[in-house]
Amino acid sequence: MTVTGEWRGTVSKMKGRNVLAHLKRHFPLTEAEFEGENGELIIYLMSGSPGLFNGDRQRVCCRITDEAHLFLTNPSATELHPSLIEEAIHQTETFQLGENSILEYLPEPLIPFKGANFKGKTSLYMEEGSQAIVSEIITAGRVGRGERFEYKRFASQFEVFWQGELQVWDSFQLEPRMDREGPELFNRYTHIGTLWILSETLSAGDLEYIQHKVIPKLPQLDCYGGASLLPKNGMIIRLLGHSSQELQEAIKICWDYFRQQLFHMQPLEVIK
Repeated sequence: MTVTGEWRGTVSKMKGRNVLAHLKRHFPLTEAEFEGENGELIIYLMSGSPGLFNGDRQRVCCRITDEAHLFLTNPSATELHPSLIEEAIHQTETFQLGENSILEYLPEPLIPFKGANFKGKTSLYMEEGSQAIVSEIITAGRVGRGERFEYKRFASQFEVFWQGELQVWDSFQLEPRMDREGPELFNRYTHIGTLWILSETLSAGDLEYIQHKVIPKLPQLDCYGGASLLPKNGMIIRLLGHSSQELQEAIKICWDYFRQQLFHMQPLEVIK
């Protein structure tokens, strides 16, 4: 299997600072790193390619050692393009979190173009005391050009292992074919957002806050959503909207709350 792009990094806490202690990358992936106001390491994962094309294979592997804190994002949306071959785009993301480490991974949206075929998988391996906030936004395509649900296939898997045991497995797959505009397709919403909050310290009170303080206000953002606790150490928030900006705003409200509640840190304003 040929890997088109690869990025491997290890984030460690050394002498009180979060640093990128080890790095290996393969074009077109590269990174820019900064130190956040709360000491977290901020990494922008960037690509020299205009996007991913059918047949491409991209791999991201990141290890966050004990006590380290990483905020990971990318500067712009990832475009998923068709090509002359039918083979799917394969993107795998693997994160290993040491004890009492923190991962915040909020990438920009995925935009599947007409004819695109995408298969993604994100895996988190969590140890005692580790915490993670992970988001994903999927668009219907180039909506501004009237291109809605014209991609061939979009498949995404998300899994979480707590101390070696599989605790979360989520699979989303859509193959738009017949009626791309009918009410049965997300009730005419065009964008799907997911926010995972993974922590041993989550409580029913956190769910109550989201359900009673955040969800009722989603119509003001022209969004629809719901939240539920996972069987162990986590919560999922699912959102539907008509634009990436609406979903990003809704996710930011939730992220700000959990950042303060779980990490005891002020909201992080990310410049892009």
